[in-house]
Amino acid sequence: MKILMGPVLSFKGYDKASNRWKLSALIVTDSDQPCPIFFTNAHAANAGQPETIWQNGNRFAHCIAFDTALADVPATLTYSIEDGVYYNIALPAKGDAPNMSYASCNGFSSQKVMKGVEVKNRMWQEMAKRHDNKPIHLMLLGGDQVYADSIWEVVPSIKEWNNKPNDAANKASFTKIMEKQVEAFYFNLYTERWAQPEVRAMMASIPSIAIWDDHDIFDGWGSYPPARQDCAVFQGIGAIATKAFGVFQQHIAPGVQKPDAYLAPDYGFSMGHVIGDTAILCLDMRSERSQRQVLSNDHWKQIYDWVSGLADIKHLFVMSSIPVVYPDFNVLESLLGVVPGQQELEDDLQDHWSSRSHKGERTRMVHRLFDFQKTGMRITILSGDVHVAALGILQNDRMEYGGKTRVINQLISSAIVHPAPSKMVLFALRHLLDNDKEIDPGIQSRMANLPGADVKFVGARNFLCLEPDDRNGQKRYWAHWIAEGQEEPFTKVIHPVPA
Repeated sequence: MKILMGPVLSFKGYDKASNRWKLSALIVTDSDQPCPIFFTNAHAANAGQPETIWQNGNRFAHCIAFDTALADVPATLTYSIEDGVYYNIALPAKGDAPNMSYASCNGFSSQKVMKGVEVKNRMWQEMAKRHDNKPIHLMLLGGDQVYADSIWEVVPSIKEWNNKPNDAANKASFTKIMEKQVEAFYFNLYTERWAQPEVRAMMASIPSIAIWDDHDIFDGWGSYPPARQDCAVFQGIGAIATKAFGVFQQHIAPGVQKPDAYLAPDYGFSMGHVIGDTAILCLDMRSERSQRQVLSNDHWKQIYDWVSGLADIKHLFVMSSIPVVYPDFNVLESLLGVVPGQQELEDDLQDHWSSRSHKGERTRMVHRLFDFQKTGMRITILSGDVHVAALGILQNDRMEYGGKTRVINQLISSAIVHPAPSKMVLFALRHLLDNDKEIDPGIQSRMANLPGADVKFVGARNFLCLEPDDRNGQKRYWAHWIAEGQEEPFTKVIHPVPA
């Protein structure tokens, strides 16, 4: 038996009542015989039976669920799936907040872009150094963990379909040949991309919590005109991309009911986790996306019901793959004379919160987040997508807060692999656009200089570290942007809401 990819760890949740830290490991092999997992201490963890959750030709994706108890002090769980190969998983102490990393955009939008990068996985190497120095308990993945845009060129039946006139293409069926080739494409994409040594080292050592974005499906998914978005071929591709995301990023077999961590299982992959006094809300902004909505009203309701039920939480991190605070791309397109779908920033106006059709939904979300912050939770938005490191701020001066200014920070970290936009785009972002906007009367959004930088948009590959600090009961987080070419990180402190 040969392991072709993995292991890849996924975080399945923490059960406070039973004190169980729940994980799963995924591997791809050339054998239909699932591999058991071994721990150096036989009593360190409970493991279920390995299951085969997807087969593509003579390749098999196997998943193993396991859990362990947290101790009163930080600990390490060592496991092995291959003979003689061991991996260490860092565990937080019982009741402690987790040390986390955040990364997005793990790939390239084109061969041309890829050829311009000398060391493709340099930032994964940097994360490994950080992990060795201060172990990371959870890795938050903010979307575009793979780039599937090559589907239009490398899948023969899809390339042929894409060359048809629009009307003919929109009326065409999704054939069995297409299905077979598209399944192989996504299976290959994950297996090849995640088997790279630098990526594998982190995914085998740090459990991940992953949301997806358009490139996990293909560029702009959900933002096309209805005739194209709803056509049989698009929907066929989307169904297989969803299956691949479920298997590789969530470790869920096709057709199996989603676990309890999924807040609206009928609508997508939105999740919620609570660890100590930290909560993590993961928004699925692709499963229901159209030009008219990002999430449905019922989807939002189930998310808000979960947040309303949180108690004794000091920090709530909200993962929104697309930045909530960002310059208006419509203005940027006009300034640069680009065509939506072709510009360097990858996504057209319809794909961002600044779209006219999405602004109302964004406003409602922002109001709800400020309402939740009234309860004493410090809310911080984590975003990726745009291939820069940046800091956005939502500021609320409305009277219902007793005249006190309330702030929600948005930390943008993108990309861990994809290079930054061109100098022309960065110049436009920094100098030509109005970064201050009124979302609603009394609520402002703006971009701020990254701490330690003299610009609002740092054009360098990067990832984020989120380190809890409870010295003297302060319950704060340190956010460190680790950027390529920078000797020191850009650092911001996230304080809890004052009592």
